[in-house]
Amino acid sequence: MVMMIIIFIWGLSEATWFFIIPDVILSMYALKTKKLKFVLYANLVAVTGAMLGGIIIFIWSSFNSEYVETMMLSIPAVHEYMIEHVHNSMADSTFTALITGPLFGVPYKLFASAAPEYTGIVLFLVFTIPARLLRFLAVSVIAYVLSHYIFRKLSMRVKIIIWLCVWIIVYVIYFSIHSPY
Repeated sequence: MVMMIIIFIWGLSEATWFFIIPDVILSMYALKTKKLKFVLYANLVAVTGAMLGGIIIFIWSSFNSEYVETMMLSIPAVHEYMIEHVHNSMADSTFTALITGPLFGVPYKLFASAAPEYTGIVLFLVFTIPARLLRFLAVSVIAYVLSHYIFRKLSMRVKIIIWLCVWIIVYVIYFSIHSPY
């Protein structure tokens, strides 16, 4: 139960201000959890947290989009070009942008902040579910399969070291691509 609360808070936080994606905690949970159904449940919990965060940002941006945009720019690895990309892609095809944007390294919170200009909150939330769930599930199911089938004979300690190394590499690459320098 404690882990589900942490996963919910992580999903909420990443959708609003935190810059480490829920995939990190979901993949760790998938390594340790014995049953896939609990991994799937954890994904739903993370999406619920992300939806609440998306609602907060959507509503806040509806009232004060400039302030929300300024706040977004204070988050590590969020830059003006990302915000421009979000607006351009949402202007071209709002729903395609909402689903595919977060799959390619553009923070979901930027789509939530721009969404009031392009759609209503109900459609935004309907598209939030697949937008978040696709990647969350892919990462956590891969982690589960690797941990419980491919590398089942490895100790949990070794699995965690591999998990940590993978995420360090992911974030080194991400921050080098999205560095302000």
